[in-house]
Amino acid sequence: MRSLLAILLTLFIPVSAWAWGEKGHLMINQVAIDAAAAKLPEFMNAAREQIIYNGFEPDRWRREEKSPMNIAQEVDHFFDSEKWGAISTIPSDRYSFLQQLVERKGDLKTGYVPYAIIENYGRLVNAFRFWRSAKTPNERKSAGANAIYVAGVMGHYVGDASQPMHSTIHHHGWAARVPNPQHFTTDTGIHSRYESAYVDAAIDASSVRRNVRVPQRLANVWDSIKQYLSQSFAEVVPLYELEKVGEFNPDRPRTRGTDFIAAELSRAGTMLAALWYTAWLESAEPPSTPAK
Repeated sequence: MRSLLAILLTLFIPVSAWAWGEKGHLMINQVAIDAAAAKLPEFMNAAREQIIYNGFEPDRWRREEKSPMNIAQEVDHFFDSEKWGAISTIPSDRYSFLQQLVERKGDLKTGYVPYAIIENYGRLVNAFRFWRSAKTPNERKSAGANAIYVAGVMGHYVGDASQPMHSTIHHHGWAARVPNPQHFTTDTGIHSRYESAYVDAAIDASSVRRNVRVPQRLANVWDSIKQYLSQSFAEVVPLYELEKVGEFNPDRPRTRGTDFIAAELSRAGTMLAALWYTAWLESAEPPSTPAK
């Protein structure tokens, strides 16, 4: 068997997969901070513009094109569920997941968006923890800046995971090498038309905000992430069914298509607010001890 290190080198192949476009990602962070501000430390709300701005940050990294940084991070924006199986069975550790992919002789470009979320969640807990324990004003300011940055960037991956086409092999039209009995579109343009052109034309923050819930503590963060991504995957076929009957045309927006996309963005805002709030509460507790 080839070594894991050698196989990991196959990851360094560019992957084209965007989600929501700039407007959608900024809206997700915007409605999340609107919902969560009252349950977070004041410095978070004071930095709301930075948090919103950083919702698009990982897509800005794509400007570096074939740099090692960009090649490494491109696979963090999606998860091709069909290449793995039940999302509920993925381990919480990225490298355990990679090892299992190696053992299965699976595709290492399956995608890692659930890990991008849980790892940034851990960074946010850590930044909040150091903010709480800061010994000087400068330490507190620096820890707060770290939390602001991580919270915003985490919002990007939460947004990606809410877009159904980021949870499937059918990300740019129905995949050509699998059955297509319902004759769903194979047009690769559906991806950008759905998440960018339609959002730009027909979705505004008010329609997204009204369905975002006040954050509650997540009982189990990893299980919540898996359930969240599983819901996105469950909506792949409904998305393609709506596209088939003429929804998601940015030149002629329709109510059903608009409501479908607004609901996905609202779900992302709700999840992001809950992750921020849960991280804040967890940061006041002793660090958990890993199971042996």
